[in-house]
Amino acid sequence: MTARRLLVIGLLLAIAALALVAVAPADALRAWLAAAFLWSGVPIGSLGLLMIIRLVGGRWGHAIQPWLEAGALTLPIAALAIVPVLAGMALLYPWFGRRADGFKGAWLAPLPFVLRTVLLFAGLGLALWALTTRRGSAVAVSSAGLLFLAPMLSLVLVDWIVSLDPEFHSSGFGLYGMAIQFTVAWMVAMSGLLRRQPEQTGALAALVITFALLWMYLAFTSYFIVWSGDLASVVGWYKARGTGGWGIVYLLCSLVELATFLVLLAPQARGSAFVLRAIAAAMVVGKALEAAWLVLPQAGPVRLGPVLLYALAGCALGLIVLASQALLLEWRVARRAPR
Repeated sequence: MTARRLLVIGLLLAIAALALVAVAPADALRAWLAAAFLWSGVPIGSLGLLMIIRLVGGRWGHAIQPWLEAGALTLPIAALAIVPVLAGMALLYPWFGRRADGFKGAWLAPLPFVLRTVLLFAGLGLALWALTTRRGSAVAVSSAGLLFLAPMLSLVLVDWIVSLDPEFHSSGFGLYGMAIQFTVAWMVAMSGLLRRQPEQTGALAALVITFALLWMYLAFTSYFIVWSGDLASVVGWYKARGTGGWGIVYLLCSLVELATFLVLLAPQARGSAFVLRAIAAAMVVGKALEAAWLVLPQAGPVRLGPVLLYALAGCALGLIVLASQALLLEWRVARRAPR
């Protein structure tokens, strides 16, 4: 099936997913938030990785660069995908409409929440425009872009996900969320590259191992810090995600990461395009489960209805983002081809 047809199917599924907000408002919006968080990782993570490659240089990044550029160009889709979340804040976030004293009250308010999200996409859009149009030094743009992306994305991810439980706070969640989004971007780009150039295994496997180890470190330290503090209001976040079936979901996420690391210890696996593509698919599925684990437990134990809504929203946004990335890649290749 062509990318254009997949894009049309994705758009139809997205319309259906958003229409279901009228039937189950909170569950449908929660499912949409989880899907938007997951698939916004393709443009945001691709742009971050692209800027890292422009800074570090080296031959390893040249082959995958077109896929990252195409992925980064789907940034407007991610921006549009978050609009329903901003419009439905009252249904998603317990702090909406409440008056809290001090800094938390000023921070967790509708207008600052929206402004931080808008600022993130505006800044990333400016960096993307400068990189893709070759405006100024790529090194300077990438340096400034990464200095903006890291703290701003951390703050916005805390807004989107952590503030679902206003009593919970985690200084490490921003990096943890960024690791999820960068991993999704890398797996998608790597799979696309290996489908066309199966010999390009080189440093790709090493970076997959890096992402797996980074996730293990951030996931463990975030939990350990909260556990060692033993604060009832903070521990509640993990209690909600460790009961009602959600503990099994997180166990599956962890097993995917561990299996990836163990498989890639074998040189034969690191040099196999088939194995790397299979790992990429498994990792994206694992991140989809993790996005559900982060967002959906706010509604209670695992239930079929919210899971189906998330599957619909996830498939819709996934098809839209991946089909758009494929079309943008073809367009950029055609533009650069000699005439």
